[in-house]
This record gives sequence, structure tokens and C-alpha cells, in this order.
Amino acid sequence: MTDIHIPIDPIHLSTGTITELVFLDPDRPHTVPDERGCPDCDGDVYDSGCPAAGCTGYACPDCGTGCDLDFVSADDGGRCAQAVDEGDADDVAEEAGA
Repeated sequence: MTDIHIPIDPIHLSTGTITELVFLDPDRPHTVPDERGCPDCDGDVYDSGCPAAGCTGYACPDCGTGCDLDFVSADDGGRCAQAVDEGDADDVAEEAGA
């Protein structure tokens, strides 16, 4: 089975807009933290809400696997924090040029 994506008419909520329903394959490989937990330590994970490209947003507070947005600053080498900071800088540059 593969993930199933179903486009829907937009549903506008105060936190965003829903444009599709996604049914995830429960048999997909568990190699990164996701809604099933941490594959490295079997601990619980949480959704950091990270917008960085390639990040699932899930982080394990027990072993640090996954999204590092809440754990490591951009100055200390945090991949997600750096991506978010670069995105913020791009937004500021676009606003300045507009």
C-alpha cells in the first residue's frame, strides 16, 4: 500500500487551509520520527511545526532524533533553525524590495 492523497475543496480554518486528505501507509519504513514515535529509541515524539524543507516536523526529546528546531540554534549548527532563519531573511529581503 502507498500513501493516498485525496484533493478536497478548501476548508479555511483560523490556523490554515486544508486542501487534501492524506492517508499514510501504516507499513511504510520507520526510519525517521513520525506520528508512530522515534525509530531510534522508541520514545514519544512531538510535532514542532517546523516549516523547513525536508523536515517532517517530528522531534524526539529523549534522544534528539529528527527536527532540531527546538534543540539547536542556527549558530550552533541547527539544520532546521538555520533553514527557518534563512527563510525569515528571504522574507525580509522580499518586503524591502517590494
